[in-house]
Amino acid sequence: MLKQALLIAGALSLTTSAYALELTNPFYGPSKGTVASTTSYSFATKTAKQKDAGAVVQRDKDYDHLLTESLSYGLTDSVSLDASVSNTWQKRSENFLGNRYTDKDDRNIDWTLGATWNILTGPTKLQVSADYGQKESNSHDNHGAYKYVDAGVKLGHTIGIYTPYLAGTVERPLFQSKFGDHHAKYEGKAGVYAYCPRADVAVDTGVRVNYDDTAKETAYTYDLEVSYFLTDNVAVSAFGSYMLDGKAKNSTDVYGKSAGLRLRAAF
Repeated sequence: MLKQALLIAGALSLTTSAYALELTNPFYGPSKGTVASTTSYSFATKTAKQKDAGAVVQRDKDYDHLLTESLSYGLTDSVSLDASVSNTWQKRSENFLGNRYTDKDDRNIDWTLGATWNILTGPTKLQVSADYGQKESNSHDNHGAYKYVDAGVKLGHTIGIYTPYLAGTVERPLFQSKFGDHHAKYEGKAGVYAYCPRADVAVDTGVRVNYDDTAKETAYTYDLEVSYFLTDNVAVSAFGSYMLDGKAKNSTDVYGKSAGLRLRAAF
């Protein structure tokens, strides 16, 4: 009787573990020998208004179309090798002291290569990640591609269909021109993820804070993503963000928002 009870408990724990790792879960990672693909398209705008004595003296606005393909390969059931490639199409409009200027540019290829480790995979989840990347889309002011490394940590706990979590990332530039960006970037997020298997729907929402030491910019942003599972291994999502508040150096106010679509698949 005891042996049967232990077998049932073991089977339930395996089922719970698999259930907790659906494609859209913030802590998802591909199992050993499998590949996870995420294809995303987004459109974003960002506006910076610099003021002097209360009057706007400079207004810059960026319009970005971003297409990204990310792949993860399971080296083990808890460690994956990750890579991504993306392209940004940007239109930038500048208005300085009444002088208008518009710059349209194909910002070429950005890419990353790194790894993710799911250290804890039970009800309490702990994930760490690191990667190296280069951004041609940030090359103009940096006299060449912007090169960097970043490291992140994510901690959460599943209660029923809900997984509240905290996440943080630090980004450090590398090998930059002496005229380029040498300052760190920081990100923190508090979120809640929910998955309803009966409806095949998942929701991931939260508030994010970003700090860029180059522009002394602090931004608070609300994020929302709603996903629908076409099959157990394919999910489509709509996502968006809205900057609640943003401030930068030289009395600059910052505004921004984005929206996009995402396709996830595992095979």
